[in-house]
Amino acid sequence: MADALATLASMIKVNKQEDVKPIRMSIYEIPAHCYNIEEDEEKDDHPWYHDILQYVKNREYPDQASENDKRTLRRLAIDYVLDGDILYKRRKDQVLLRCVDAVEARKILEEVHEGVCGTHANGFTMARQIMRFEYYWSTMEGDCVNYAKRCHKCQIYRDKIHVPPSPLHVMVSSWPFSM
Repeated sequence: MADALATLASMIKVNKQEDVKPIRMSIYEIPAHCYNIEEDEEKDDHPWYHDILQYVKNREYPDQASENDKRTLRRLAIDYVLDGDILYKRRKDQVLLRCVDAVEARKILEEVHEGVCGTHANGFTMARQIMRFEYYWSTMEGDCVNYAKRCHKCQIYRDKIHVPPSPLHVMVSSWPFSM
């Protein structure tokens, strides 16, 4: 180990005052898996529907909103209903869907995909199922697709679409054409 560090130190310039920590690598008999954890945090402490909520509640526009932004907000706000402090989106069949923020959306995704009754469904099926449970957020379909793509169990146990359903058998070609 010391020889490897000396060789490494001769190849690159190392500052003697700093402590150089070597990278430890191990070989395991079983496969190892890496997870990329991304946190969906609200960027400015407001949920995605904050501007719509303020417009529906108080008829207030966001600061520095242009006329085009105000017109778009008015058009979007037609589909939303406020009940107390809870904002609902009205679907075309008049069913109300509760608007949720990113933290609650993440919990809903986990429960629907792999919870007690989770079926590990694909993203589009998950989005329809969440809407049947009467929840809504603006990036729901894309979030469902990305969540299903990152599910470890779905990647391992999914159908192998490029593999034949049964082993192929070699057929001798001379027999059918022997006549």
